[in-house]
This record gives sequence, structure tokens and C-alpha cells, in this order.
Amino acid sequence: MTDSPEPETLLDLAGETVVVLDEEGAFRYLNATVTDVLGFEPADLVGESVLEFVHPDDERRVERLFATAVDGVPPEETFEYRYRTADGEWVWLQSDLYPPAETGVDGYVMSSRNVTGEVESIRRLETIVSTSPDVLWMFDADWSELLFANDSLGTVFGMTSADLRADPSRFLDVVHPDDRRAVERAMARLSAGEPVRIDYRIEPSTGEAKWVRVPAEPVYEDGGEGIVAISGFARDVTAEYRRNRQLTVMDNLLRHTIRNDMNVVMGTAERIADRTTDGLETHAETIRRVAAELLDTAEKQRDVIDLLGESGAPRPLPVEPLVSEAVERVRTRDPRAEFDVSCVTEATAVAVPELRYAIDELVENAVEHAESAPVVRIGVGREDERVAIAVRDNCPPIPTEQRRAVTDEWEMDRLRHTVGMGLWLVYWIAERSGGSLAFDTHPNGNVVTLCLPGARETACECAVESTGTREPTGAEIPAEAREPTGTWIPTGPMEATAEATTRGSDPASRRSFDSERRSGAIDDRGSETVDLDRESGTIDRDRRDGIARE
Repeated sequence: MTDSPEPETLLDLAGETVVVLDEEGAFRYLNATVTDVLGFEPADLVGESVLEFVHPDDERRVERLFATAVDGVPPEETFEYRYRTADGEWVWLQSDLYPPAETGVDGYVMSSRNVTGEVESIRRLETIVSTSPDVLWMFDADWSELLFANDSLGTVFGMTSADLRADPSRFLDVVHPDDRRAVERAMARLSAGEPVRIDYRIEPSTGEAKWVRVPAEPVYEDGGEGIVAISGFARDVTAEYRRNRQLTVMDNLLRHTIRNDMNVVMGTAERIADRTTDGLETHAETIRRVAAELLDTAEKQRDVIDLLGESGAPRPLPVEPLVSEAVERVRTRDPRAEFDVSCVTEATAVAVPELRYAIDELVENAVEHAESAPVVRIGVGREDERVAIAVRDNCPPIPTEQRRAVTDEWEMDRLRHTVGMGLWLVYWIAERSGGSLAFDTHPNGNVVTLCLPGARETACECAVESTGTREPTGAEIPAEAREPTGTWIPTGPMEATAEATTRGSDPASRRSFDSERRSGAIDDRGSETVDLDRESGTIDRDRRDGIARE
């Protein structure tokens, strides 16, 4: 075949509508794509005005564009407008207009594309942005130009987009002086290509101090490594900080009262036991033991509140030292315990800093709940980018109802509940680390397995997706701790006694941990904090890797 195709045939095969208009805007030619886009037959529109089908709200704008083109100044860019179809619906068209001088055609050529889907998506996004209470923003890479900010900027920061366009650094003026350096360092990290999440205080012109949380990321050019912008959002979290402070105050008051009262009870019980006979000393010892257990529960309750309210971000943690320290602590308290530990040297998990308390709890429970001489086997292995810490004991099986309470298989109420907090702490540490907690229970004891993401070479920069509780595979469980016939099910709590306290019975550990509690601007690295006045209404924060630390 050597004959060239007719130009009209090629136009009919084009994916765009192509029309030719005279100087009055009447159709002189339309290709067949018009039928696909608008539902009209081309012959039905010849002689009709192009403006007759333009949406009333767009008609004057399109009319001006066409008139300007007839006067010799065609539009330099594409333009969008709504156009009526044969069935009375409206579609969005994006058009280019070419004068005769550019095409050699006797008339004005207009090519159009149906962009209804794109425009509607943009409109929906604009609606979300305009109604969001969060401040959505974008600056250029060196913070010298504001590219975008929604209207919530005024509500949260007390300034307008025009204010920031005139002076992009003006938002720093409302940042609390004690937090400003932390914010400036976060800005520098973003410009260097590092994502950031930071909490800091602002003092808008309204005079009301606020806490804001700002996650932000660098934006890279398409297919390149160059940073072209910084985008993020600012969320007012003042209510969260205020609520956490209130909870902290109530928690401290409650623990102080329980500790003092229970110390009185325990001391009184000891004096009774020392001065009585005829079996009364046994009852006094029961009082002392229950009081000690209540004190232990109160301390673990604080650990859980710390974890839920201020837990650090997951980071690489070598597992072997944590296991060895836990074993030595428990062996010192109970020399009867027999331990068999197997740990691969390269086992480094990505977990929250509280991982050591979870390992302590598992090892202590394995000893404290044994009805005979405790025999504990601990296996730490790594496979498929997961680190598994398995603790096998010779304790009685953990009741099913207690396991189900911890794993949310049913809600706790007055009839169904648990009395211990140790395994709740372990479970939430696993969940916060993006790992899982599983239980193998059998007549000879239990195997509790804590599975965590394994650290990679760049693990400190890896985001860890929270997976919650799941059923682990056999490969994730060290061979030393496997039970060939066991069935893996989600774990529940094993209550620890007062002698099996993770942190509460270790005053030195508690003091070391508490000495880290400070307040200030907080970002995701935990390198330092800014001291705050305790009377300023802020809450104490642990100086650990957290949601946002600077």
C-alpha cells in the first residue's frame, strides 16, 4: 500500500476533538471524535456557535479568549471550561486555540481533550484542603518562597498566606523562643533531604500558646535527586498535651497515695507477724504479700502510661545484651533458676527503647510462675528480616481468657478481666515496635515469642509499619524454643508478683529512667530537648526517641 491516508481519516482517529471555527465562532468542521466526547454528530453542529454549549459560568471567559485570538493575540496556554453534551450533562474540556497564521487553515483550529476526571479529582482535593483544620503548606527547597498554604494558616498561626509570601521566615516569629532553635535545625534537615516530625510551641498574635505537630518531607524533582520543595502540615495538638498533663498529674497523685498507704500496710503486717504466733503470722504475711503485689501493679501501670503516651520511635537495638542483662538480674534474685540461652550475634531488632523492659518481664514471669525449680530456655534467632525472642518456661499454662483479654479478642468488663499488667506492657511494646507477640501453650509450660523487625544497614532511617498481633511462622521461632506439637495462639498476660517487678522493684533503674524526663520541642531523633517551665502548662516528656524529637 503506497497511497497516503486522507488527512480527515487521521483526524477522525485522533484521541482529541479537532474543530475549525470562523471569525464569529461558528463551527465549520468537526472531526468524528466529537461524537465520542460530546455525543453530537459532527454534521449536527456545523453552523452552530461554539459558545452556545459553553457553561454559563465559563461563557464570558471563553468568549474573551476567542475575541482576543481573532484580534491577533491567541492564548499562550491551554484553557479549561465546561461544555454541554448531547444528553445535557457537562464535561470539562481542555483546549488549545490556533489562529490561521499558525496552521495555514482557513479558520481557527481548536483541539480539545476531555479532562473531567482530572478536574473533578482536583476539585475534590481542593475541597479537602480548604476544609482541613490542619495547615497544609509547601515551601521551596531553601525556605525562601512560600509555594502554598491553605486557609487554616490563619486559624493556627494567626497569619495569612500573603504575610508568608512577603516574608517566608515570618512563621518563626510565632515559634516559642525556647523551641526556635529546634525548629531551625529541623528546617535544615529537611533542606538536606531528611524527613522530619517535630512538636513545638507557638504563640500566635491571639496570645494563646499552642502545641503543633509538624510532619514534613522533601520533594524531589521527577526522576532526579535534586530537592525542589519542602511539604508538610501543621496540626494543633494543644488538647492532646493538655490532656496528657492532666493524666500525668492524676497518675502521680494516685501512685503517691497507693505507695504511701501500702507501705503503711506492709509495715504494719510485718510488725504483726513479728509479734504474733498461733498461725496469725501467716495471715499477716498474706497482707504483706498482697500489698507488695499492689505496689508492683502501680509501678507497671506507670510503665504502660509512659509507653502509650510518650513511647520512642523504633530504632536498632542489639538483643543479646538485653537478654543477658535480664537473665543476670533475675538470677541474682532467684539463684534456683536454671537458664539456657542461645542467641545469634547479629540479632539486632528495630524496636522502641522500652524493649529491655519487655524482655525483663518475659524472663521474670518464666521464673516467678514456676511451681517447681524454674527452668528457662531463651532462644534468639533471625530469619526473613525478623528477629524472634522466644522464652520457654516450665510454668502452668496461661488461661485462655487472660490471653484473649490482652489480644482484644473480647472486651474486658466486670465479669471478664485480667489482674496483671506485665504482659500488657510486653504486648504494647511489641505493637509499638511493629512486631508481634505469640504464645505456644502446652502441659509442660509455655513459649512466649516476641517477633520484631530486624535491623538493616540503614535501619535507623527505616519506617516500621505496625502489624499488631499475628500468628508467626515456625521459621521465625528459634529451634531451641519450638514445641513440635504446640499450636501458636495470640498471647495473654502472666501476672508477675511483687518480687518480679520489671522496673518498679529496681530503684536504680527507676531513678535512671525518671532522670531523663524533661519538656520541650520534640523531634524524631531524640538528640536533645529544650527545658520548659513546669508552670507553663506543658507536660513532662521523656528524653527518648519519640514521635518528634530535636
